[in-house]
Amino acid sequence: MFRNYFKIAIRHLQRHKFLTVINICGLAVGMACCIIIVLYVRDELSFDRFHHKADNIYRLTKIETNTANGTMDYGASIQFPVGPALKKEISGIRDAVRIFTSNTTLFTQGDKKILEEHSGYADASFFQMFDFPLLEGDPATALKDPYTVVLTASAAKRYFGQQSPIGKTLKVDNNYTCTVTGVAQDMPANTDLRMDIIQSFSTLMSRHETWEKLWFMFSSNVTYVQLADGTDPKKMEPLLKDFVKLHIGHIIEKYDVHFSLELQPLQHVHLRPEGDKGGTDNMMAIRLYVAIAVFIVLIACINFMNLTTARGHERAKEVGLRKVLGAERQHLAFQFLAESVLISFLSLVAALILVLIFLPLFNGITGKSLRLFTSTDSFIYGGLLGLAAIVGLLAGSYPALYLSGLMPVRVLKGRFMAAATRSFVRRALVVSQFAIAVILIIATTVVYTQLRFWQQKNLGFDKEHLVNIYVDGLDTVSRAQLLKAALKELPGVQQASLSNFLVGTGISMDCPIGMAGGSDKEAFVANVINGDHDLLKTTGIRLIAGRDFDPAMATDSTDAFIVNRAAVRRLGLTDPIGKRIEWRPGHLVKQGRIIGVTEDFNFRSLHYQIEPVIYQVRPQDAQVLTVRLARGNHLAQLASIEKVWNKLVPDNPLNYSFVQQDLQSQYTSERAMGQIFGIFASLAVFIACIGLLGLSMLIARQRTKEIGIRKVLGASVVHVSALLSRDFLKQVLAGIVIGVPVAWFCMEQWLHHFAFRIHLYWWMFALTAFIVILIALFTVSIQFVKAALMNPVKSLRTE
Repeated sequence: MFRNYFKIAIRHLQRHKFLTVINICGLAVGMACCIIIVLYVRDELSFDRFHHKADNIYRLTKIETNTANGTMDYGASIQFPVGPALKKEISGIRDAVRIFTSNTTLFTQGDKKILEEHSGYADASFFQMFDFPLLEGDPATALKDPYTVVLTASAAKRYFGQQSPIGKTLKVDNNYTCTVTGVAQDMPANTDLRMDIIQSFSTLMSRHETWEKLWFMFSSNVTYVQLADGTDPKKMEPLLKDFVKLHIGHIIEKYDVHFSLELQPLQHVHLRPEGDKGGTDNMMAIRLYVAIAVFIVLIACINFMNLTTARGHERAKEVGLRKVLGAERQHLAFQFLAESVLISFLSLVAALILVLIFLPLFNGITGKSLRLFTSTDSFIYGGLLGLAAIVGLLAGSYPALYLSGLMPVRVLKGRFMAAATRSFVRRALVVSQFAIAVILIIATTVVYTQLRFWQQKNLGFDKEHLVNIYVDGLDTVSRAQLLKAALKELPGVQQASLSNFLVGTGISMDCPIGMAGGSDKEAFVANVINGDHDLLKTTGIRLIAGRDFDPAMATDSTDAFIVNRAAVRRLGLTDPIGKRIEWRPGHLVKQGRIIGVTEDFNFRSLHYQIEPVIYQVRPQDAQVLTVRLARGNHLAQLASIEKVWNKLVPDNPLNYSFVQQDLQSQYTSERAMGQIFGIFASLAVFIACIGLLGLSMLIARQRTKEIGIRKVLGASVVHVSALLSRDFLKQVLAGIVIGVPVAWFCMEQWLHHFAFRIHLYWWMFALTAFIVILIALFTVSIQFVKAALMNPVKSLRTE
């Protein structure tokens, strides 16, 4: 029986080649989109789920609430003493591991000098808590002692070739030497803990002995804890509150800030990098991509349903004859389902070809390394077959129920006519197709408009021709200052400044400030720039009151501050110049007077609000040399800079980045989202339009006699085409009416997370409506104009 079903299905598909191709194309594109999105979502959800103890591992996150203005700050940077103290004081916490990720670090072995971007420090039990197998060395002791280091297999090969690195040494930043005590298997791509070189945490603490005693220093330290088996994380909440009150509360509450620690499950870290309650939630993007996959497959299925039901009158006599000859309704339903499943599996083959062609492009957009087939991935094989079966059954369900239910007596007497309810369903399906397409087009428009807004916004400094040169690896401040002086002599360098301000990315220090002699309750945390006298001149940050630092005035280095407008507002000053304030980093208090006020400037991503900034002359803390290049050939200018660098700093390779590139890199996820939305919106419109093309062809065929009569009675080609297009235009307009408010709501929710955002303008919706109407009219007019041009004599003979 089943063989007969598929034999008849194949004959029928061969007889109607054009419609078969339309159905296969629509379903293939829809299934290809679905497959690619499933691969992407599956990869995103797999991060750090492979650890055997993952269910018991949590990351500590912080929530700081300023009780004065209600602002909240979320993050995963935790004070250095917290991890060991928690393990010691709370019995439900079995282990704690601190991970400190550093900036680009120079490692030297013999004549090999390599700047490593993925390196850091970890506590001794790192390889016991997390499943990163060691190929050589003991997981329990590899990171136990100071000045020990573990390399991944690829890093070991870079430095030592095929030799075993155990017992050999690496020099770090030309300052100290570490002994290799282990070789780990290369970390998988789906982990946020990726490090190619891991130094022992005791190395970091031995070089900065005071850090482990500072309860108000966060830096880049992240702490993971492993709970004892059977421990309820909710029961940890009161214990963490007591812990904070004992160690941190008395320090931070005097600045009118409430501080709390939260436990975030390891599986949530990748999608919520600031914590489960933080502002960044990439799970929203995952939900959007899943919705897109579902919508595009639905659009393709809707095409199939529409085209099949629209051809109902052509297959009505077939159904009637088969019923008269004894066919039961369920047999006919199985017949139509067999056709749809066959089309679905043919579409799957075409979809797999499309995925293999376009997956590299998608990987380039998202920065992934997704693959369609792996030798052990049974999920993919089973999922693909399941997808084809589900799509086939979904697409064929309504036509099967509809066509198998036709009455043979009415059909064979020639009284078959599509029911109004079925015509309504078909129209509703077309409306839903275009509503989905409208939502995707508007989303794409909004994302790209937001990106353009970020790119064009005045950041409060001149980002053109700025280069950040990383000097934190230099052993002395004097070498950095000598380098700065030498670079300023080059003709291609207009200005240079040393500071801890990585222009375009952020400031590496924040500390409390307040009015001189004021109470701690009136103080607030501000971002602190420690730099030389030339920062404002180099960056182009504009002074709005007072003056810049003057090297000729000795007091500017010891008794002066420059603040931004946001800091003035928080200090509550109307005439700030000359007022005395205090910088309170904890171990000292430095007083000084305000000599200048700058305009607010965005010192980090535009995702965040502008915060208070205090700038003081303190070049000994410099980590970055910011250089302003002259207009011209930047490659030649950088070559000149590199010559000076190699002469003065021969033991360190030059490491630099353009500020504009750093700024662009902060919006990588939004840029990828815009590109993905754009691609899938185009595909959604394409699928909807090929469905309209097939549907318009069938409608024109059904109304051939009507067209002939109208032409005989004097109707023009334009009149006939407009008459036939009117019904489709109404459906497209209905889709626009439904899609616009849904898109408005979704994009308002997305924009709500950004401190600097665009407004949703009317032209975004009007432009989308115009584009969709234009494409739809062009699509249906192809068939309708062709039908209207047909000789009416030939049209009237068709029946």
